[in-house]
Amino acid sequence: MIYRNILRGDQLKLLPNLKYLPKGSYMAGGTALALQLGHRTSLDFDFYSPGHFETEKLLADFQKEFKEVKIQRTAKDTLILEVNGVSFSLFYYPYELINAPIDFENVRLAAVEDIAAMKMIAISMRGKRRDFIDAYFLLKRFSLERMINMTMKKYPSYQQMVILKGLIYFHDAEADDISRKIEIFDKDFSWEKAKKKIFEEVKKYQLSMLKKD
Repeated sequence: MIYRNILRGDQLKLLPNLKYLPKGSYMAGGTALALQLGHRTSLDFDFYSPGHFETEKLLADFQKEFKEVKIQRTAKDTLILEVNGVSFSLFYYPYELINAPIDFENVRLAAVEDIAAMKMIAISMRGKRRDFIDAYFLLKRFSLERMINMTMKKYPSYQQMVILKGLIYFHDAEADDISRKIEIFDKDFSWEKAKKKIFEEVKKYQLSMLKKD
């Protein structure tokens, strides 16, 4: 099921017109996750390309196609724009997908399993509050053990301990006030509840690993 209601009107208008994306590109990040979980609104369109792409050519295509294109950053294999009021980014990303992507409108969405793994990495690198919020809702679908296994499958060289430490390091996220930027649809949700759930799941996972040893 796809939750179209998480998108604003300008996002819904833009999505079917993203026809210049490199072959194999897919959306991941919070918006792709919210479209599949329906747990919150999201502001950004974050796309990833498994192959290299010509940044300047793609920028020219966007400028030809859309009325308002504001350049935030361009670099090799990197394009960050605001397109008709919507934040858009595209990065070269060589990591293989765990599951097949899902078709929606004119784009492909990374599967929840892939986004979960990407969220674990983001959190381990001092994630934003919305990353922890997403992790909380992902834990309603997957066990932490499964999420870590998916992460290690996607990123075999990553250290499990780094992920676990990141999951209970909330300091940077505490200062990240997003309350006026996104809407969370679960009326029983609270930041304190999310932190408590994640902390408990990490401790439970660590205990299970000790028992296996």
